[in-house]
Amino acid sequence: MHCFLAEYAPIETTISILASNGDVNASRKVSISKESFINDLTKKMIELSHEQGLYHHDIFAIGVVVDAKEMLGRGSEQLQKELASSFGFTSVVDSDENIVRKKLLQNAK
Repeated sequence: MHCFLAEYAPIETTISILASNGDVNASRKVSISKESFINDLTKKMIELSHEQGLYHHDIFAIGVVVDAKEMLGRGSEQLQKELASSFGFTSVVDSDENIVRKKLLQNAK
């Protein structure tokens, strides 16, 4: 199983697919709009996963490294709910990459 990881930055966001052991299988820098964050992120992650031959049943979670309040103008809990709704699996949001990775890998199946 795999998970998605996004490290948000206003100019260039890094999206990655991690194996359940934490290894990076694929990574790419993309532009994600603050105004359409969920839609843009969903589209870019789906494109990257399909290029890797991975589909919804291959993914167990998504993690986003971002200070949601400061960078996106919404709370972390709200963003987590929106991500879970859009992607259809567990989501983790935190400004600390180590915390996001740890929580993602705890959810590995």
